[in-house]
Formats: sequence, C-alpha cells, structure tokens
Amino acid sequence: MNAKRLLWGLLLLVVLISAAACTKNETKNDPTPTVEPKATDTPAPEPTATDTPAPEPTATPEPTATPTEAPKGFTFPSGKTLTTENLPVVDGALALEPFYDAVFAELLGLSVEDAKLFLPCNNTPGAYKNLTEGKADMIFCALPSDDQVAAAKEAGVEFEYHTILSGGFVFFVSRENPVDSITQEQLQGIVSGKIKNWKEVGGDDEPIVLFQRNEGSGSQTGLYRYVLPKDQVMKPLLETQVDDMAGVIDKVADYDNGKGAMSFSYYYYVANMHGSEKIKLLGIDGVVPSDETISKGQYPFLNFSQIVTRKDLPEDSIVRDIIAWVQGENGARIARENGYVPYDMQ
Repeated sequence: MNAKRLLWGLLLLVVLISAAACTKNETKNDPTPTVEPKATDTPAPEPTATDTPAPEPTATPEPTATPTEAPKGFTFPSGKTLTTENLPVVDGALALEPFYDAVFAELLGLSVEDAKLFLPCNNTPGAYKNLTEGKADMIFCALPSDDQVAAAKEAGVEFEYHTILSGGFVFFVSRENPVDSITQEQLQGIVSGKIKNWKEVGGDDEPIVLFQRNEGSGSQTGLYRYVLPKDQVMKPLLETQVDDMAGVIDKVADYDNGKGAMSFSYYYYVANMHGSEKIKLLGIDGVVPSDETISKGQYPFLNFSQIVTRKDLPEDSIVRDIIAWVQGENGARIARENGYVPYDMQ
C-alpha cells in the first residue's frame, strides 16, 4: 500500500512540474503580455506652480499670427513707450484701415502686414459699439450717427473727437452716364425720390437707381449729414440696399451695364481702395472731388476723419500721446504716403 501511495505521489509531482513548464513557455511566447506597473515606474507629472497658466485676456488683442519680426516700440516726448504689450485696443472704419495700419506699423517698428495682426477693423457701426462698451480705446472713423450718439448716451458714455484727415463725401455713377455734375438741389431731389430720371438733370432717358447702405454705416450716416435728414431720404428697395462699400461700388459698375445706377461713399475708398474703371466721381455744383479740391476746401461735402475716444479717457493715457503724434507732421506724412489728404490744423 505504501509503495502504491509513493508511486501515485511521484506521478502527481511529474504532472505538476510539466504543467508549470508549459505555463512558463506560453507566457514567454505571448506577444501581448500584461505588464503590471512597478513601484519604480514614473507617474505622469502633476502641474506645478512653475507651469505657465493660460494667458488672461488683456486690453491688447492677441495677434492672429506670429509677426515676422520683433516689434521695436516707440518712445513719445512724454517719456511713455508704446509696445505691443501696452498697445491700446484700436478699431475703425474700413476706409481708414490702411491709414491706422501704417501709423501703428511705424510706431511699433513693424511691417504693415505684421502691424495688422494687432489691429482689428470692425467697420464704423462695430467700432462705435466697441468704444461705447469699453471694448476699444480709440477708433478711426467719420463722425457718428445720431443713433450711435444716443446709444452711447444711454450707456453713460460721451465721445471726444480728434480730427486727423480731410476727405470728401462723394457720389459716383457709370462712366457711360453723360452727366458729369449736378447741383446740390438736384442731388436732394434724387435722394428724396422727387427726381426719378436722368433726363431731368441733363442725362439720358434712364431711371435713376440709387443704391444705399445699411443703417449705421459711415456712408449712410454721411448721406443724412451732408444731403438730407433721414426722414426725407426715400426708402430703398430691398435690392438697392447694400451692406458693404465694395459691394455698392460693384453694384453701380455692373447694374444693367452700369446705366442709371448711382451711389455714394467716402473719397479715399472710391479713389484708392476699391475704385473701378466702370465708374466716375460725380461733380457737385461743378466741383469734382479730388486731392486738390478737397485740400483747398473747394468741394462742398468735406468730411473730416476722426480719432474718437471716450471723454473719460485719463489725461495721462498713452492714447493721448498717440493722438498728438498722428495730428503732427508724422501723421500728415503717413497720410500723404498712403493717398489720404492730411487735415490742416492751422
């Protein structure tokens, strides 16, 4: 009996040894073994106080791309130095964007393309809204509309104006239109809807199609300021209201081969930014808008572009240093270099 038990024990031991050997070989040959972490494995690092946190929003807009060169900054006579770190939030009208891009390019020591990365342009309604809401420190625009002034007043804000450029509020028609000039009285008749055909002002027998802009735009505000009050201007048909300045020029250029169409904008934009060989500037009282007639004050609808701030702007704000610089010889030089007419401070 003992011999039998001894024999069964030996057989059982052999079986166990064989099973252990098989298990070891299977584990060795398994291509995706499960590895238990060791106590010496390095865990994922926890954030520390030296890690850089997400940047807090600042008054200076973040650039939309990396500038190709490092900004240099500029020190004013007051001793204050303007850099991208303390750059005020600037906004403005599309027609003035090339001017203020060039201004800040020089002040920051950047190319114009790099300077643009720091300078938003939300057009006139957006710029006045941002200034009213404290989202912009200074804007480059024409004077505001009555509604924009009222909205600011309701918010407890009053605007302050600093004239920087001379310009003109202009009207344009197709080059195919034989009319080169009209009187202010005739213009008022067209804008009010009382004069409906070009033959009434010496042109062909063609209906006058006046393309207007959206409410609050600088151009539509100019129409009310220089020609007729809002309540006397004929209401545009849906297809004759255009929301951007480039679009309104294209409409006049292409409408029915350009015949009969007419619209309005600011001199610099039509003459330098988005002109068309298919249109021409219309004279008013025999004076065609040009650099010369505007600078000499001969053109009747003179428009003066502004840097607009809030009246509660601190006296020691660097914005005031920028305004003084722009209103001086440097600003006048930049204006001439970029096709604008400087404002004569005399």
